[in-house]
Amino acid sequence: MVRQGRWRPVREARRQIVPQARSLIEAAPMAFAMLRLPRRRAGDPMMLQADLDERSGRLPFALPQIAVLAAAALVGATILLTGAGAGVDRILQDVRYAVRAHDATGEIHVVEIDAKSLAALTKWPLPRSVHGRAVDQLRAAGARTIGFDVDFSAASDPREDAAFAAALKRAGGSVYLATFRQAADSTSEESVENIPIKILEENAFLAGVNVRPDASGYVRQMPLGTVTGGTPRPSLANLTAEVPADTGEAFDIDYSIRPETIPRHSLIDLVTGRVPAAALAGKRVIIGATAIEIRDYYATPRHGVIPGVVIQALAAETLMQGPIPQSWSGGGMLLLALAAAAGILRKAASPRRLAGFGAATAVLPLIPLASEHFFAVSMALAPALGSAATVIGLNGAALLAQRARRKETTDAATGLPNLAALEGALAGRAQANIVVAHIEHFAMIASGLGDEATAKLILRVADRLRLACGDMHIYRVDTAALAWIETPDDESSLDGRLEAAAALMRAPVECGRLVDVSLTFGLSGSENLAGSSVKQLVADAALAAVHAAQRGNRWQKFTEADSEEATLQLSLLGELDAAMASGELWNAYQPKLDLHSGKVLSVEALVRWNHAQRGPIGPDKFIPLVEEHGRAADLTRHVLQQALEDAWSWQERGHPINVAVNVSASVLADHGFIESVREALRTSPVPPERITIEVTESAAMNDPARAIAALESWRALGVRISIDDYGTGQSSLGYLQTLPATELKIDKSFVQTIASDTRNAIMVRSTIAMAHELGLKVVAEGIEDQECLDRLREMGCDTAQGFFISKPLSAPELADFLGTGARAAA
Repeated sequence: MVRQGRWRPVREARRQIVPQARSLIEAAPMAFAMLRLPRRRAGDPMMLQADLDERSGRLPFALPQIAVLAAAALVGATILLTGAGAGVDRILQDVRYAVRAHDATGEIHVVEIDAKSLAALTKWPLPRSVHGRAVDQLRAAGARTIGFDVDFSAASDPREDAAFAAALKRAGGSVYLATFRQAADSTSEESVENIPIKILEENAFLAGVNVRPDASGYVRQMPLGTVTGGTPRPSLANLTAEVPADTGEAFDIDYSIRPETIPRHSLIDLVTGRVPAAALAGKRVIIGATAIEIRDYYATPRHGVIPGVVIQALAAETLMQGPIPQSWSGGGMLLLALAAAAGILRKAASPRRLAGFGAATAVLPLIPLASEHFFAVSMALAPALGSAATVIGLNGAALLAQRARRKETTDAATGLPNLAALEGALAGRAQANIVVAHIEHFAMIASGLGDEATAKLILRVADRLRLACGDMHIYRVDTAALAWIETPDDESSLDGRLEAAAALMRAPVECGRLVDVSLTFGLSGSENLAGSSVKQLVADAALAAVHAAQRGNRWQKFTEADSEEATLQLSLLGELDAAMASGELWNAYQPKLDLHSGKVLSVEALVRWNHAQRGPIGPDKFIPLVEEHGRAADLTRHVLQQALEDAWSWQERGHPINVAVNVSASVLADHGFIESVREALRTSPVPPERITIEVTESAAMNDPARAIAALESWRALGVRISIDDYGTGQSSLGYLQTLPATELKIDKSFVQTIASDTRNAIMVRSTIAMAHELGLKVVAEGIEDQECLDRLREMGCDTAQGFFISKPLSAPELADFLGTGARAAA
């Protein structure tokens, strides 16, 4: 009884500590909740400070977290009550067994009826005299206790039974014989009891050897006692360990004990005296079958299928090594997990708080590990883990949704809130104004800076806007546009604040290099935001900013006129192809007078649009729109094709004249467009040299090298090249002499005043002389009176064009003009 005495203080302490610990664990959540409860207001104990917190917008728990905790409690309670987490708990317990793995004490020995013994004795059941000799050998060796896990419920040879009974009597009735209850058959719910025969029972102490496989077929528990023959009997493990216990209770077998460390001896070696007596002195011995053919094997956690006698030995080792194991439900651990969730997530969930709760959850498995090691108390973890997983899952999903929402509402390059964030900020507002700051020439800036520096530039501009216009949220609503919200009451002071912003922008922006940034602003608003699209308001403000830049204003408010203009432009762009096909887009031709011969030898094609619903639309309304949207090539091809057809019709009527067609800078170097012109010229009966391509001076001088290469391609087609609007650009004599041009066309802003402005007269005269020196013809446009025409003749100008000679005419009108009016004009 030495080992039992060693554990007596521990058992006594556990009888006092464990119930208290159980109470503390179960009371911990309530205590924690009480600590977290706000104080009650004096004079009204039923009213909590939470009422005041709610009125002031503060709550001890945010409603979503309360919902999360409620869901976690529901999940945990469901697992607890239904036992749905039993499999998880078994797996976790097996892990704890592996962590706590240790050797047996060596106090319990197994004498096994193994294959070696069966081979030597050649009979099963073994002659009972063999069991008697085993008892005598063990008593002689000084074994402390002897127990049999062998069925002796059936009589055998009377002499053998008598020999075994005599040995039991010599042992003084201290040997434990097996008694157990089993099913009558595989289909019956009735059971039969196996009790040793009378002659053996009278000289031994009966012990229960029943095992209890669980629903999964594993033996995890052992009863402390059973009732057979109407008598409560302690289990063999209980008697071997010499631990008092109540019949009907069961305990978990400690499978952290390694079965292979339990000393084992073959029965045949024992009865033949080959086991040293010293090895068995003072030991507790259990005799049972381990031979496979006897089929006394059971499935166990961790160790697989092992003999029943070894399981009995493990059960006895379990009782010897500590207090009687107990199993608690998972209620306490569930409450502890919910208390941890309530404590850590008492505010809105965040990644840090959720990580803290995850760390706290990771500690939960250590509690049953420690309780099993020190107090032999097992605790179900599945309910607690289920509730913790619910908390982590719901909050994790919320955080992921929040992160996704943040990503949706954040500009990836700068981290500024974007258009979606602006829509969210305006949700629920009755009315508001939106201001858009447009960064001029942004494409060029971004191309020169690169992504990282451009992002820095945007952030610096946003900082300056906040400084000038108030500490408001700045939204990046487009690559080149920032926006913010203005209340209608602040519109009166907006002009001053935007001027302040413009003043701040006069200093270059540092973004790794100094960059000059110019802003224009647009304002749009709605009296009824519920019926307006925020995207539309932003688009309206952006359009107003563009119009402000075009008109040289600092800012502009969006009006219905802007909307009508935008609608018109979109309509015109969509109707362009139909207009070309139907003849709504047509060519007018302005005659050019040859000042040497006095004849009209050439004309300039000028495109016109007679809209079926809107009437005549000026070129200044649709040509910039066409060029901006990349349709200049289509329009120019249409004008050229019509000009070729009209030139041929005039030639057939006896008027072979030259035709000039304007070519946009956007298609000047377009090889595909040049090839389409080549094909048009090839299929036309009009000789290419009768066609002149007019290119503005600014288009030629923006990129002279590229312009020269492009114009060389045009000259290869056989057409003439005219430099239009000469004098308005920055061309130098060096560049001018390299251009493959055939004529210069002096802009009307210089020509119209040569009679009254000496400086313009000098410039025109010198240009004519210079052009002639370079072998170029000169065309002067904008002639509106006879005096101007006479002065140009005196200066030696080659060709004159203007209303004084003729207004633009349709093709039939020009044919009549060439027949009669041209002579009169000359």
